[in-house]
Amino acid sequence: MPAVVFYDVVKWLHITAVVAAFGPLFAYPVLLAVAAKAPVGQRAFLHRAQIEVSKKITGPVIGVILLAGIYLATDRELWSRFYVIAAFVLLVVIAGLGATILRRNEERLVELADAGDEAGYAGALPTLRLWTMLTIALVVLTIYLMTAKPFA
Repeated sequence: MPAVVFYDVVKWLHITAVVAAFGPLFAYPVLLAVAAKAPVGQRAFLHRAQIEVSKKITGPVIGVILLAGIYLATDRELWSRFYVIAAFVLLVVIAGLGATILRRNEERLVELADAGDEAGYAGALPTLRLWTMLTIALVVLTIYLMTAKPFA
């Protein structure tokens, strides 16, 4: 039986960090649908929770993903590979979307729910749904690139 090498531990950490950072995102479309049926004043709770998950889990764990990925690509000299560069760029885009567009939309929905503005909330919710689905699609694309390694 081969010994566990540091590279394998870092790869495990990298994959675990991806699950921890982006796993909750996959539940958001269902949670948004459930929240939309709740009384408007109760909806802010979900969006506050989304913001806290982003700040306390997703954001910091993206740093782990990035550092582990840099180590993995450097150790195996993979920086010239399309899938590595594309995944790196996509991680930056995904992190940027989470910290800007998604966060602003979640904060806006908190404000609207707290104000009891049903019409404003109904008008703003589709934007968050769209950006959430786009972000999920980018996460799925990144996972595909890292597993299938096209153009390797």
